[in-house]
Amino acid sequence: MSENVSTDRPSGGGTNATSDAIESAAFLARSEHRVRVLELLADDRRTREELMAGTDVTRVTLSRILGDLGERGWVDRDHADGGYAITNTGRDVYEQFDRLLETITVGQQYPDVVDSLPTEWFDFELRCLAEAELVAADSADPLAGMRVVADAVGRATTVRAVVDSFTSLPMYTYGETLAAGDRPDVEVVFDRNASAVALENPELVDRWREIERRTDQSVYYSIDETVPGNVDLVDETVFLSAVTPDNGGFDVLRCTHPAVVDWARDLFREKRAAAAPLEQRLRDADPVDSPARTVGVE
Repeated sequence: MSENVSTDRPSGGGTNATSDAIESAAFLARSEHRVRVLELLADDRRTREELMAGTDVTRVTLSRILGDLGERGWVDRDHADGGYAITNTGRDVYEQFDRLLETITVGQQYPDVVDSLPTEWFDFELRCLAEAELVAADSADPLAGMRVVADAVGRATTVRAVVDSFTSLPMYTYGETLAAGDRPDVEVVFDRNASAVALENPELVDRWREIERRTDQSVYYSIDETVPGNVDLVDETVFLSAVTPDNGGFDVLRCTHPAVVDWARDLFREKRAAAAPLEQRLRDADPVDSPARTVGVE
């Protein structure tokens, strides 16, 4: 038979209910051990001994934690075997609290980068970037992050990219990879800004045409719209790049979260379906009429 550790729970409506909810959130936030107990129970029911081992707290402290969680209806105790289980409400509270912590973590780790990224463009929760890495963060080279992207392209099997701010580094690396005899599967969609650079610079035209000659297929495509940043899906890793206005370089986040990978893949498919081959744009002699944004063109 299972029952709540205690049935005395805060109640109320309107402002009182909101105050009670804020107090409960603060109660949970004040103790990592309380959060840890919910985390353990969210995974599976546990005995008191298992909870002590998983939290490294004393028996007295654990009893107090379980009593407090039980009062809020977040934990049940089964008197038949002495085990503890999380309630449906407790699971929802823990999962939402965990999401909040991950979102806060992203903002604390990369406040300037998050401000520069087009977060309204993302079809995933910001918390999915909690384990992302700001590449080349300590480098004085403003293009260091993009060099990391280019190196990844050189080692990749598959690359799908949507590009706003043009840099020749990935294109150059891809060309060198082809010249060495490797042939990764690469497709890139340039937006209006990046297309203007790729179509108007004769050296770049020669470079991407040589790449397409070697692959005997279209690699570079153009859409007549703008996107708010660069998204490179390199195998199962996403690189999110935003121009840093103070030095003309890039902030680049590297992320492997499945939700971010799925978003990048869907974004590419959407833009690729609406795109025309860059070669066709060149043959039509209709350069895209837009101010060119270019970084690191060699």
